[in-house]
Amino acid sequence: MDTQELSAFDINHHRYVARQIETGRATSQTVESSHEMLLAEVERLTYLVSPAKLKQPAHGVPVEASTFGPIIAVLAKQPRNASVVVEYLGRKSRPGSMGSYRGYHDELRIEPNGREPRTVADLLKDLRRFRRNGITGYKGGDYPVTDNTGVWVAEYGENSHQHVSGVRVDGGVVVIMTEERDW
Repeated sequence: MDTQELSAFDINHHRYVARQIETGRATSQTVESSHEMLLAEVERLTYLVSPAKLKQPAHGVPVEASTFGPIIAVLAKQPRNASVVVEYLGRKSRPGSMGSYRGYHDELRIEPNGREPRTVADLLKDLRRFRRNGITGYKGGDYPVTDNTGVWVAEYGENSHQHVSGVRVDGGVVVIMTEERDW
């Protein structure tokens, strides 16, 4: 059963995955995909039940989020299909690959050179994967990712000093804001 072809939520699929886990036949890709779909459904239902509880930022109003945990929390309150851009040296661009930041090897870097459009769901999936697996440092070593892990926007190998400072919504597009920080 290919999880890529399923609709956003199919309870029978999740029961199938649970049986696969119980028998030891589930692949990590199947479990991760099922996990992401369940999270998406929980977030969708939470929004349907009580949009006021989500405390989504008003259009254009920034929400401070400069470390890993708060960034995930703010993104999780946005529509999963909303496009995401990152600010980088005064311009907006698509988020690209992620990895260790050159300045602090135990902190996360989001590259500002993405070729394909990214959605909130795409970014959340990547960020949650880093939370589970940690970061391999720029010069080696494995580092855990916690709610307090810093997040930067930089090209690979660059010390950009562009630290994520918050999130805002502009015209339905989620903008990951940055500010210059020395380290």
